[in-house]
Amino acid sequence: MRIAAVKVNDYDPKAVSGGIHAALALCGGIGKFVKTGERVLLKPNLLEGLPAKFAVTTHPEVVRAMIREVKSIGALPVVGDSPGVSGTLKAAEKAGIMAVCMEEDVELAAFDSTVEFSFPEGQTIKKFELTQVLTRVDKVISLAKMKTHTFMGMTGAAKNMFGCIVGMQKAQFHLRTQERREFAGMLADLALLVKPVFSVVDGIVGMEGNGPRNGRPKHAGIILAGENCFAVDIAMSTVMGFAPESIPLSLLALSRGLTPAFSELEYLGDGTGMRHQFVAPRSMLSLEDRVPSWLVKWGKSQLTARPEIGADCVGCGRCAEHCPPQAMRLAGGQVHIDYDKCIRCYCCQELCPANAVQLKEGFLLGAARKFGRHRERT
Repeated sequence: MRIAAVKVNDYDPKAVSGGIHAALALCGGIGKFVKTGERVLLKPNLLEGLPAKFAVTTHPEVVRAMIREVKSIGALPVVGDSPGVSGTLKAAEKAGIMAVCMEEDVELAAFDSTVEFSFPEGQTIKKFELTQVLTRVDKVISLAKMKTHTFMGMTGAAKNMFGCIVGMQKAQFHLRTQERREFAGMLADLALLVKPVFSVVDGIVGMEGNGPRNGRPKHAGIILAGENCFAVDIAMSTVMGFAPESIPLSLLALSRGLTPAFSELEYLGDGTGMRHQFVAPRSMLSLEDRVPSWLVKWGKSQLTARPEIGADCVGCGRCAEHCPPQAMRLAGGQVHIDYDKCIRCYCCQELCPANAVQLKEGFLLGAARKFGRHRERT
């Protein structure tokens, strides 16, 4: 299975266009994935309407380059996503993606109405409510961003499909699949249902630390691409310096045979062999798969990192509004957390505009992290 790894140092339009074209060529060309006359949804990571310099969203030039590739085969591109907050159009305008769509004369589709999709072969979820836009396109291409993620370790090509779930409906899946292995199962089922025919990861400038919103931009100088979104994520984790087995979704994909192992992938391009060391999110270590579930539940406060509200809180109430289990409330300008209800999904940390939500490790989690580092040294 081919994975294209192409060096692209910056977001100069010609450099990005050349990198995307090279990645496609290494994988067989745009004509292998898209046919003349087809409508193709280009699905960027549009978490929130923030300028490209913050590395929160897929860069507009990556979107532009893929728009032109799809047009070159005589197909009709459509761009769309469902941000974590605000609507598609407002977020796309602030992120610079709307301007690209207007300049390239393509539709920017608001993900607002939904349609029920049955998926009986799903191992975790057998029915999804997804954007209605999927019913009027023939193909989907994932345009992800190389980022860490406080709940799932990293977010890439496969998790990018989570944006096909509209608005606040995302919270339902955090409630239904509270453990990382369950959430990974849901994401795998979703990606298998949506079936992106090609996946691109914008790793020219990625994000490390407490992503996917409040981490730090990190230059990686690479575009990754391939036909299998799970395989692309395996490659991405390796470029970021993470073992694929440490990422819940990649571990599940490997165990279910949804992707070959890293050693069995065929890497092509001048970016082959590029490696970085991204700073992991503080919550990346989890003991869910190492101890019995009853013990995890009993020791939840000690085996996880819990969110705490720092002095930078501006009292906007966004965290309380979007908290899946409604464990947060805003009173007198202060946010209060009911830890008996908190499910440690870290949506509050992900969406906080002031980066005021900090993650405090429980005693056992901190001890396990130190023990893991000691074992690595010995």
